[in-house]
Amino acid sequence: YVTSVVFSPDGKTLASGSSDNTVKLWNMDLDDLLRRGCAWAHDYLKNNPNVKDDRHLCDDVLKRK
Repeated sequence: YVTSVVFSPDGKTLASGSSDNTVKLWNMDLDDLLRRGCAWAHDYLKNNPNVKDDRHLCDDVLKRK
């Protein structure tokens, strides 16, 4: 069971503590998560013949830094 939750001061990380004495850090930086997701799906979007309308869905995201 989760017994405590706290956000980092910048709001980009969440820490959860559990009854089994573990602490997990969760990435809450939505820009970072979007970049990672697009990097992961990039080859699929570009090369899968079944993808039609969404082929360029992540192009702008991957150009940002």
